[in-house]
Amino acid sequence: MEIVDSQIHFGPGGISEILAAMDALGISAVLADEFWGLDSWGPGDTLPNDILRVTTPTVELASSQHPGRFSYVRRVDRNDPEVESLIRMAADAPGARAIRILPSLTSEELSAFELGEYDQIFSTANSVGLPVFVYIAGHVDLMPRYLKAFPDLKFVVDHCGMPMEEGISFLDAETPEQAAGNAAHTGPDIRYFDNVLKLSVYPNVALKWSHAQGMFGVRQYPFADLFPVLRRAVEAFGVERIMWASDMGGNQTGETWAELLFYLRDSTDFTTTEKEWLLGKTVRTLLNWT
Repeated sequence: MEIVDSQIHFGPGGISEILAAMDALGISAVLADEFWGLDSWGPGDTLPNDILRVTTPTVELASSQHPGRFSYVRRVDRNDPEVESLIRMAADAPGARAIRILPSLTSEELSAFELGEYDQIFSTANSVGLPVFVYIAGHVDLMPRYLKAFPDLKFVVDHCGMPMEEGISFLDAETPEQAAGNAAHTGPDIRYFDNVLKLSVYPNVALKWSHAQGMFGVRQYPFADLFPVLRRAVEAFGVERIMWASDMGGNQTGETWAELLFYLRDSTDFTTTEKEWLLGKTVRTLLNWT
């Protein structure tokens, strides 16, 4: 069974250490989003309009030195005056597989997303054939507008589409509870997953299964209580539209890379064929990543 991790973060440097860990865990390849921490959100350059233009020096080097082991996503900001050019450059870069946007980081960007102001990004990505990873934590109800408008564009909803776990969120955007005028966010709420499953009617959207331990409040390895939730997702989306990711380097809930992989790899709740898709074949297929 080939294992491909559909999201990790690392840099600056650390390529040899990541390779050693991959070899020890039996991971064939990783899809990286270069990220140096919450303090800087970098690496990158701050533009005159105070927008951070993210750069990817470590993962570009890794994918150049080890093209069979590393590929990456390019984060883009709709407020960057060169956002279209950056997307087109990513499409031409040998190691880049997709772009990533994070509209639920702030209330301002959530509002812009709701108003359709991400059309430019999606239109450009569609024209060059680049899938788009969307971090839309707890606001998946805003996705159908774009899923309908761009039926040929491949979307991947990050981190189960769920609201961030209480106590580790770095967002200033409202949670669904706050937006509804209810009490402040009180932690995982599995009921919200019903909203995520509704997206499955759109054939151009897939789900990234990551941070599930925090999103669903299941913290005891081997996380057996997650399997009925994942089974619901498989029944709704089909196993061909769900990809596993560890999010190592960005995981804030303390599990090791091994724990985040082995609980699913060693599970008896899913068939070998299902695990082949979840743990590698889905991300390979959706990103046309041979």
